[in-house]
Amino acid sequence: MRTLLILLSVSFAYAQKAVVLPTAAQVLDRYVEVTGGKEAYAKVKSVSMLGTMEIKGQNVRGDMRMYRVDGGKYYTVVDLPGIGKQEDGSNGSVVWDKTVLGPRLKTGVEKFLSICASGAMAEYGRGALETDSCYQKSEMLGEEQMGGKTVYKLKMTPKEGKAEEQFYDKATGLLVRTNMIMPSPMGEVPIAAIVDEYRIVDGIKTPVKMTNEMGPVAMVMTFTTVKFNEKMPDILFALPPEIQALVDAEKATKK
Repeated sequence: MRTLLILLSVSFAYAQKAVVLPTAAQVLDRYVEVTGGKEAYAKVKSVSMLGTMEIKGQNVRGDMRMYRVDGGKYYTVVDLPGIGKQEDGSNGSVVWDKTVLGPRLKTGVEKFLSICASGAMAEYGRGALETDSCYQKSEMLGEEQMGGKTVYKLKMTPKEGKAEEQFYDKATGLLVRTNMIMPSPMGEVPIAAIVDEYRIVDGIKTPVKMTNEMGPVAMVMTFTTVKFNEKMPDILFALPPEIQALVDAEKATKK
C-alpha cells in the first residue's frame, strides 16, 4: 500500500509539471498580435527597406535595398565591393536574379518560394500571415532552449519544397529563427535565418537586423530605414533587358 501511494504521488507530481503546449496556429496568431495585430498589417501594401549587408569575418560590406509590393512584385539589390551587384526581382509573374553567375529565370520550387516571400509583409510575418497561401501544414514540435531562451519549435510545410522549422520566443512571442532548405543553381542550400533585433515602425514591431547563416558563411543585414506604403514607380519592378531576353528566348523555343 505504501509503495502504491509513493507511485501515485510521483505520478501526480509529474503530471503537475507536464508542459501544456499551444498549437502551432496559436503561436502564429500570437506572433501577429504582439507585433502589431492583423488590422495594422492589413493596412500595409508596400515596404521599402534600406541598409547594409555584411559578410562576417571577410571585411565585406555593401549597401542593400529591398522593395516589396503586394501582388508578387519585389526587387532587391546588394552592391558588395569586390564581389559586385547582386539583383533579385519579380514583376508579378517572371521571377529572376542577376549575380556574378549571370542572369537567369527562377522556375519550379524556387519560383514558388520566392513569390511566397515577396508579399509586402513577408519579412515580418512569414508563415503567420495568410498561412494557407504558401503552407499546407503547420505543426507544434515542442519546446527547446536557444540562446538562453525557451522557444517553441514549429514545423511549417510549404505547398512546394522542403519543410522548414520556425522558432518563437515563449516569453515574447517573437520569431527568433527559421531553418530552411532553399533550392539554388548549386543545389539545395540549408539556411538559418536569425532575427537579431526588432524596432517599432508605424505601430508594427519590425525586424531590422537579420543574419543568414549558410554553413561557415554568415551574412548580416541591418536596415536603418523602413517605410510602409511608400509610392513606388512601376519601373522599379520592370524586367532588366538581360532578363527580358531570356523570357523572349524561352517563348521562342515553345512555338
